[in-house]
Amino acid sequence: MKYVSMVDYDDGSSLEEKVNQWILENEETLLEIIDIEYTQHGNIYLAIITYEERV
Repeated sequence: MKYVSMVDYDDGSSLEEKVNQWILENEETLLEIIDIEYTQHGNIYLAIITYEERV
């Protein structure tokens, strides 16, 4: 399993778009996306993608 995290500030409105863009850019190397977790700490928005990579 591997992880990638992404951060957005202020209102977090572009975070989901960043996640979707990363998935599209890495589509060929992804075997499975296990989880996408979104959290907020004040005005910091975090997305953690858990995935398995093709070997």
